[in-house]
Amino acid sequence: MKPTSDRVLLIQAGYTLIEMLIVVTVIGILAAITIPIYQQYIQGAQLGSCLSEAKNYSNKVFYEINDQDNSTSPVAPVSSACQFITDATGWTSETQQKIVAVAKKPSNGRIECDVPNGSPCRVLP
Repeated sequence: MKPTSDRVLLIQAGYTLIEMLIVVTVIGILAAITIPIYQQYIQGAQLGSCLSEAKNYSNKVFYEINDQDNSTSPVAPVSSACQFITDATGWTSETQQKIVAVAKKPSNGRIECDVPNGSPCRVLP
């Protein structure tokens, strides 16, 4: 029998190819599940921001049209969360109509605020 000092001990360093493939597969599955959920969350947040902006503008227009001071008139909207908001500049109580807003991409949700009926807003399908 040889002395133990002559024996060579092999120590494994690093990972095998199979272990690396399993890790990459697990990360891919997690990404495939979470990315669509995150995109839905972003769309909902963009639509909510645009809804808030459109509601704020339509309330301001409703107030300026229906206040007792005849010298005020609605001004143009300042849009940051919405791609488009109907401009109510120059509207009067006779010419008022619905305000339509479109959220920015990727949401592209459409919002309608009914100014002649007290300015309730709703998201259109």
